[in-house]
Formats: sequence, structure tokens, C-alpha cells
Amino acid sequence: MNWIERQTHTRTNHAQMLVGREEGLYLRDFVVRNNCKRVLEIGTFTGYSLACLADGAKTLGGRVDAIEINKELDYIIEEGLKRAGVSELVKVSYGDALEILPSIAEEYDLVFIDADKRQYPQYYELTLPLVKPGGYILADNVSWYGRTSSHEDPKSAGISSFNSIVESDSLVESHLVDIRDGLLVIRRR
Repeated sequence: MNWIERQTHTRTNHAQMLVGREEGLYLRDFVVRNNCKRVLEIGTFTGYSLACLADGAKTLGGRVDAIEINKELDYIIEEGLKRAGVSELVKVSYGDALEILPSIAEEYDLVFIDADKRQYPQYYELTLPLVKPGGYILADNVSWYGRTSSHEDPKSAGISSFNSIVESDSLVESHLVDIRDGLLVIRRR
């Protein structure tokens, strides 16, 4: 994971998008603690969180699928997964998640959402049916730097709408984990 972190800081202009060590360890441990053998990640950026999720799934004999819109970073993702020893457990699809998700016919124990904040409500709508009963959706950045009460920009509006949708959805229960910029843990009933 250290190699991915270094590459993210030296080869991209958006290193702040990296989930980082603390959240990466949380994701890995969450997979293991909750026996999440089938995992889907939406938005992998340079693959740090993907490697953490896959490292957890590896201990369970699991697999991880990922969707990433930016194919320009594939060289970091692929090399990082190889260096982390998890490349054989991961399948990355490149393209728009809103176009790819409707074609998925699998069930997942865990979906991790960390992509375009404006589209969180749509990601939720498309992924909830893919999550097994008792499974989870983890959504990153739900505190959105304290701007969720402001709807002045589309990202804040998307996160705020997503948070409201989840809160009123009787099919799930959720709680906020105070890590980095807020991680919402959503459990499908």
C-alpha cells in the first residue's frame, strides 16, 4: 500500500482523494470482521482502498470487483495491486459506474462507494439491490467537510440528498463512523 500512496502523491494532482492509512486499515478489518467475501468498490482512484479491501478478502478466500471511470490511472492501480499481492483477486472495470452497475447480476457482501459525490443517490439506488440481506454499503466522505447543509454546489447537494435517502430508507440501518471525512456504514436488513 505504501507504493500506491507514494505514487498517488507524486503522479496525481488529487492526492487528498486517497483514503489513507487509517481508513484503509478500517476497510480491511471491516471486510474480515464481517466475513465480506464478495466486495464491490465504486471509484477506486489509484487503487489504495481497493488493495485494502482485497487484502481483507484474501484472508477469506474472497474476490473484489471495482469500477473506475479514469483509465489513465490503470498503471498505478495494476502495479499497486501486484505489489500488494492481491491482483489475482481483483477485477477492475473502467467506465461510468452508472452505465456498468445495471449490467451486474451478482450479489455482494459489501459495496464501498467513493466516487462522484453528485451521483451518490444514484449509486445507492443501483447498488442496494446488489447487496445481500445482512450485507453492507460503506459510503465515504458523507460529512463532506461540513458542507452537507449547503446545497450551493452539486457535490454538497448530492451528499446531502444521499444522506437523507439513507436515513429514511426502512430497508437499511446506518451509523456514521468518524474517520477522515465521515464514513457511513449502511446495513441492509
